Amino acid sequence: MRSLLLLDYAFAIAVTLSALCAPYTKVEESFFVQAVHDILKWGTVNSSFDHLSFPGVVPRSFVGPLLISALAYPAKLVNGNRAEGIWIQLAARLVLGWLVAWANSRLSRAVNVAFGSTAARWYVVFCICQFHYTFWTSRLLGNTLALVPMLLAQALWMRSMTPSSGTEQQRCYRQMAGILAFTCVVLRFDIAVFAVAMLLASISNVTRRAILMSFGIFALSVLLTLVVDSYYWRQCWMWPELQVFRFNAVDGRSSEWGVSPPHYYFTHFLPKLLLGALPLACIGALADTRAARLAIPYIAAIAIFSANPHKEWRFILPAVPVLNVCAAAGMVRLRRIAPSSRLVTLAGAMLAAGSLAIAVLATLTSSLNYPGGQALAMLHGMENAPGAKVHIDSFAAMTGVSRFGQVRDDWVYDKTEDLQPGQFGNYTHLITSQPELHSTSEFSIIGAQHGYAGLRVTPPKLVVQSLLAGQLPIAVHQEPLVWLLRKSEWQQDT
Repeated sequence: MRSLLLLDYAFAIAVTLSALCAPYTKVEESFFVQAVHDILKWGTVNSSFDHLSFPGVVPRSFVGPLLISALAYPAKLVNGNRAEGIWIQLAARLVLGWLVAWANSRLSRAVNVAFGSTAARWYVVFCICQFHYTFWTSRLLGNTLALVPMLLAQALWMRSMTPSSGTEQQRCYRQMAGILAFTCVVLRFDIAVFAVAMLLASISNVTRRAILMSFGIFALSVLLTLVVDSYYWRQCWMWPELQVFRFNAVDGRSSEWGVSPPHYYFTHFLPKLLLGALPLACIGALADTRAARLAIPYIAAIAIFSANPHKEWRFILPAVPVLNVCAAAGMVRLRRIAPSSRLVTLAGAMLAAGSLAIAVLATLTSSLNYPGGQALAMLHGMENAPGAKVHIDSFAAMTGVSRFGQVRDDWVYDKTEDLQPGQFGNYTHLITSQPELHSTSEFSIIGAQHGYAGLRVTPPKLVVQSLLAGQLPIAVHQEPLVWLLRKSEWQQDT
């Protein structure tokens, strides 16, 4: 048990290091990041809230941001009661990341009960070695917020299928059903696909009390989101996830953001998400009936998701921990039937090490994907005079700029879109990805922020030569992506 506890802490450390390596956020996280900032800064809704100016395609609930803001509030107090500062953003992200790590530890305990301590340890090892599972668990997204209750529900689900007293199994089933109802109503409606699969897989534990409890929590969850989100969105009867359901499932408009073939989840996303755990997950699902009872409902749920032309790996994120459990079960099964358990352990360690190497490289590479946020920080370091009016273009806003980074109270930050080249005369500084659109007589370039521009791979015939020269055969290529421009009269004006 002590080794499992240490591994759980190691997972939390991996999440923390990933957040520290890349503290900025991207456009997918925009609503939740800005919502957490605005709640920390003002609390009660007002016209300055970001979502009232940039509502996004569909609304999202404020229930999650309220919880994150409450837990991150001590960081604001330490910061002199100011919500601005990238490290305040980092604190909010770490709150979420540590919540996921805590919930993941509850699942590892359930694995320990159901499959044994060896499987539980391998489960956490696979989690640590997967890029998406460590890098994205601190990202302020609806999918990640929903992952916390989903992990708790999966732990209860596993306990409900573990041989024990009927009363204990039914209790776990009731609690799982209640957690799933809240998650679907408030955080992510598409969790319903996984929820139905889980509930049907253990339907033998359903009771009248479980049904009544689920409907009660469902009704309370609807009431909660209606009260909270009607207030923050300034619209009566606002139920964000119902609107998301209409947009995606009823109107089918998610396809406007791209389509992928039906097999894409199985042939592209799952290999990326699971890495070295994938073959072991297949073995576990085929060789262990307990693992199969976990895998089959989730595979069926992913197949249902595959019917939607628009696909994103985030939609099937809840499947990762369950399939990691199957991988851990596969390792235990192989150790029992193989002639040499040491060779099996060595093979598993090699798969985990390879996954970890990919995760480290991907994390370091991904840290270069936020040139907008880094450019804003660079501008603050270069200019000290008050009264600046900074325009942030769309690319910069989508690659790291958030209200947490707008630390100057005496500056104006503006993200107005679709301005023509001659309409920037009122700004003193520009953060732009297209400096060529601006007159050199009006603005001058004072800096450039590099970002990720691909990998450079050494040709096979030169690999040995590059290694002998002390160079890696794979190198990250960077190039200027965001430029800082200053109005020519700025120095004279100030």
